[in-house]
Amino acid sequence: MPADTIVGYLIVGVGILFVLGLVFAITSRQAGPGGRPRPPRGVHLPNPSLLPFIFSVGAAILGAGLALHGISPLLYALAAVGVLVIAYAAVAWVRAAGREWHETERGPHDEAPGH
Repeated sequence: MPADTIVGYLIVGVGILFVLGLVFAITSRQAGPGGRPRPPRGVHLPNPSLLPFIFSVGAAILGAGLALHGISPLLYALAAVGVLVIAYAAVAWVRAAGREWHETERGPHDEAPGH
């Protein structure tokens, strides 16, 4: 196996572990002393968001950087940008879900206008 393939796999693996670690750190902070909390009444599908799209754009940038590295070694920087975009989208997505959770806990969401 060529060395550049190994480097590509390492970048992807480290990126995946980094994103999973961030998600774990953010979500474990929100859990109280009683273990995993149950969703409050009124939790439903999330609001429309561009974050899944941003996540997939980051994955495409990462893939392009790794696939095209033979043209120029500088395209590894493009892969690194992809990892950063994926990390940003993952953290923002988890935070958005946490905000909605807390908003639902604070008030009667089902009685809001339009619901």
